[in-house]
Amino acid sequence: MFFLLMSTLLFLQSSADGSINTEESYWTLKPNVLVVNVNVGEDVNVPLICGEAYEGENITWTRNNDENLEAQGNRIVVTVEGWMGGNYSCFDSEGSYLNHTLVLAQWTFRKFIKSTPEKGYIDCSTNNYGGSFKCNWTWDVNRNGHVAHIKATRPGGSNISCSLDSSGNITCLDHDYCPYAEEVERINLTIYFRSSFVVESYNTKFYIMDIVRPDMVPISRINKTSVEVKYPHSWSTPSSYFPLMFQVKEIRCRKHDNCDCSKPNSQEIFFTQSHKLPVTKGMTVCVRARDELCNSSWSDWNQYKCKTRINSKQRKREPKLKML
Repeated sequence: MFFLLMSTLLFLQSSADGSINTEESYWTLKPNVLVVNVNVGEDVNVPLICGEAYEGENITWTRNNDENLEAQGNRIVVTVEGWMGGNYSCFDSEGSYLNHTLVLAQWTFRKFIKSTPEKGYIDCSTNNYGGSFKCNWTWDVNRNGHVAHIKATRPGGSNISCSLDSSGNITCLDHDYCPYAEEVERINLTIYFRSSFVVESYNTKFYIMDIVRPDMVPISRINKTSVEVKYPHSWSTPSSYFPLMFQVKEIRCRKHDNCDCSKPNSQEIFFTQSHKLPVTKGMTVCVRARDELCNSSWSDWNQYKCKTRINSKQRKREPKLKML
């Protein structure tokens, strides 16, 4: 109640002079983290509290651990100027640390990560219908940031957990996802990126079926004229319920080169569900797959090169002369 009264009084004061904005200008991102919505040339008053248990005590505050604030007490008001957020810590009368609040300024720019025409800012994908997915992005060369918070939900409630993996990207799991039921609502994913005391938010929405992308198709030789392709081990089962469509093409490239299957240099291209494919001597067969029942992404190309037999005369060794 006291916090609400303080916010109301601050708003009335700012409305009178028109210089400071407080109404709906800050919100809680997660425990101990406030985000302030700021515009160019605008200052925002933000009320901070050390803790309900410290009412009436002699509390001192610092900003970024090296700036002592004049304001004292359990509840204070700080002014965020422009995009100058900070880490505000409170201490008791003996100088012992009690609590802190990280204040981040959010602007409307998009400067932390790059956008691509094909994938946008955030690229999410999954290799099956298990309910998990991964998302990655490309940092701007002039920015050094990290993920501050991840929020993934579906309308009407959901149980989606996300975490950072060892490569710095995120991995999420929808615990309520059922691959045999119709996916009614999209996943709403928002990632908050932080650089210094500034935060940017990026949002994307998708169905699992929109981002599914099989792993590379295994290819093995059957005989001199045919190869066998199999479903990736990571693909969902049974295959009768999750069928794949194969795209196949033959290309010719130099003997020792690793052929580029993505180039439009194919001699023959076709689509099939068959696992047995013909091959031609001297040609490289390229295969990739995607879900047959939805227009999702293709897997990466895999290839098998059918080598030609090269006949060469073996050199006869001359007999060594024995020394007498």
